[in-house]
Parts: sequence; C-alpha cells; structure tokens
Amino acid sequence: MLSGNKNGIRRAAAWMLLGVMVCGFIGCGQKEDTDGKNEGTPEAQVTKGAESDVQVTQGAEPEQDATDTAPTEPAKEVRTDFYISSIDEEIPSMSEYWKDYFSIGIAITKGELLNDFKGDLIKQQFNSMTCGNEMKPDALLDREATKSAGTETCPVLKFDSCDEMLQFCVDNNIKMRGHTLVWHSQTPDWFFMEEYSNKPDAVFASREVMLQRMENYIRLVMEYVNTTYPGVVYAWDVVNEAIAPGDGGEDGMRMSDSLWYQTIGPDFVEKAFEYARKYADPEQKLFYNDFNTYEAPKRIAILNLVNKIKDQGNIDGIGMQSHIGMSSPTLLDYEETIRKFGETGLEIQITELDINLDSNTEEDFLKEGTRYKRLFFTFKNLVDNGEANITNITVWGLTDEGSWLNKDGKRYPLLFNQVLETKPAFWGVLMDDGIPLY
Repeated sequence: MLSGNKNGIRRAAAWMLLGVMVCGFIGCGQKEDTDGKNEGTPEAQVTKGAESDVQVTQGAEPEQDATDTAPTEPAKEVRTDFYISSIDEEIPSMSEYWKDYFSIGIAITKGELLNDFKGDLIKQQFNSMTCGNEMKPDALLDREATKSAGTETCPVLKFDSCDEMLQFCVDNNIKMRGHTLVWHSQTPDWFFMEEYSNKPDAVFASREVMLQRMENYIRLVMEYVNTTYPGVVYAWDVVNEAIAPGDGGEDGMRMSDSLWYQTIGPDFVEKAFEYARKYADPEQKLFYNDFNTYEAPKRIAILNLVNKIKDQGNIDGIGMQSHIGMSSPTLLDYEETIRKFGETGLEIQITELDINLDSNTEEDFLKEGTRYKRLFFTFKNLVDNGEANITNITVWGLTDEGSWLNKDGKRYPLLFNQVLETKPAFWGVLMDDGIPLY
C-alpha cells in the first residue's frame, strides 16, 4: 500500500468498486536505450546524479516604496493531498488545461476500454488516443486469409483488433494517432517471404514484390480506417524506429534486424512515406517516430532522413517517443533535440511519454511529479517562444499497473495508480503549485 495522506475509506471503496484490475501491457515502440533489441524490454537503469536542466529566469521585482503599504494578497492554498479518486471526486481535465497548446493523448489496450471506470477516466482526461498494439502489422495481417484469398503482392487484413477502439473514439469525439504502419518489429517474418512462407528455409521476396506489398498494406489500412471511421485518425506513424547509428546501415539506418531494409534497401522509408501520402486523407499528418532522439548521432541521422522526405513533400512531423528516466536524459539535451527538430518546420509530437521510476515512496512520487512538471514547463516555453510546433503529448499507458515497463519488475512511471487515483505526476502535468519545479 502507498503511504501518505490518502483517505483510507475512499481507497477501500475504490478497491471494492474496481476489484482486481488485470491490465494488459502495452507494446511500446522501443525501450529507451541503444541496444536495438525488440520492444518490451524496459529502459536500462540510469545512473542518478545532478541534472543540468532548464533554468527559470525571473526578472528582479520592483522595489517597494517604504512609505507605501503593500497590498495584502489572500493566502494561496497549495495542494497537499495528491491522491484524488477519479471515481468519486471531480478532478481537472488535462486536455482542457492544455487545449491552447497541444492535445493530450493516451496509449491504451483494447481490454482497458472494457472497464467502465477506465473508459470514463479516458473520456474525461484525453482528446487523443493511440492503440498500444492493436493497429500494428502483426495484429492486422491475416496469414491464413492471405494464403487462401490474397495475392503474392497483396495481403489480406482483419481489423477486429482495433474496431472497438476506433468506435470508442467516434462515440466520444476523441481523435486517434495511427500507430504504426511500417516497423521492423511486430511485423511477422512470413510477410517478407516468397509465398508468405513461414518455413525455416523460406526465401525473401524480391524488392519489387515487397514494394508492392508495402504499398498495398498501407493502402488497405488507410482505406479501411478512413472509410469506416472517417475523420477519426488525424496522424499516422508511417515509419517507426528506422534509425540505429552504428548498426552498419547507410546514413545511420537500422539494418541487422530490419527485414524492410534487407528486402527493399535504405530507401524503404522514403517509399513508405510516398505511399502514405498517396492514400492518406488530406487532413491527416504523416510522422516519423523514434526513440532516444535526444542522442546526438541519432538526432543527426533523423534530421537528415526527415529533411530528405520533407523535400519530397511527404512528411508532416517527427514523433519523439520519450521513454525517459528520472535523471536521464537531462532536460537540456531533451530540449535541444526538440529545438533542432523544430527548426525543420515540421510538427513535433511527444508520442510515448513515461518516466521509469522503480520506487513508490511518497518522496520519489513527488520527485516524479517535479520531473513531469519540468517537462511540461519546457514544452510550454518552446511553444510560447515559437521554437517548436508541438501539437500533441501522448502518455504511454493509463495506470502504473498496466505499464509496459513492468515486464522487468514493478515500475511506477505514469499519472494514475492502480485504483485510478491521481499521483503527484498528474498534478505536475497540470503545473499545480503543490508540485515544486525544482
């Protein structure tokens, strides 16, 4: 149990209402390190130390004339009880609070929408949604139907994994980020083989065949979503995690574990954006999405890639996953990357935000709240100063209990605890005075 000044009676009632919630882990884009392993492996433990982050510069206050009587301002109430239940108490809406800056998104799994309490919280707090796993290629590709009814260049897809989530967005006026079309991970190997073979000795399909499969896959996904749920998807992660400096690929491209690279070549990213632009609705934005974007070699490679695609007229934005730790990266490095990306003129979206915390003490929860507050303070300043067009911030998971980071031990990276109480992190996002900035 968490320590602190919670209302024990309310907490017990919340448990009785919710029961034991078994939350499916959300499959994330990638862990925040550089070893290139498949998703689902939590971020490596960071070394805690002094952080050289953004400093708040305040002007000197004007001197008060000694003969004047300073007006007495009413004392400002500072929040001390951060653990407020969304079930029985009104809490502010993050999406409403930040509506003049950017949309606030949530990444969830299909199962979470079956829980009415979670569904109500999502409707209250978020105006953007990302499917954690349900729109990735391995969820949509149907091998048996492809073998029986498809062609060598055109697979068959099924959308039962994401239909309910898309309908939820329709019913509740929530927009969706389509995640993700082209990705080396969570795309089945058979999709890259001649005759869609899953045998150990299967042979890669030719470049020409794979280009047609890629185009047809993108076309089928976009046509289905845009016809069945028109206007719901406002952005697509067209390509995910194609950059891995040091992997041997041309211009920093991921090569060793990318079957897209191995079957098509380094221009597969450009071709994916070309096809996506061809079939996307005019209002939909096309994004390149990646992790560890704050590391200089990766940032440079991403900039080279997206500027080339921008010159072709086929990209609208850069997604920064942002699975970060309590002290790494420094906010100076993180802010510098946003600023550099902003110089391209493309939109910036923070697509998979969480903070890897392995402690649930009240002291560490308050520090986590400060970390979130400083992040949003940084986002706000960059927008206010015209240095970056940040259009969405998406948190990667609803509750600590359902975070993908729990695959390697218990973590507490998100804004709500397992009984849907707000944490200090939630109030940090709202820039609450009860959360210190430093």
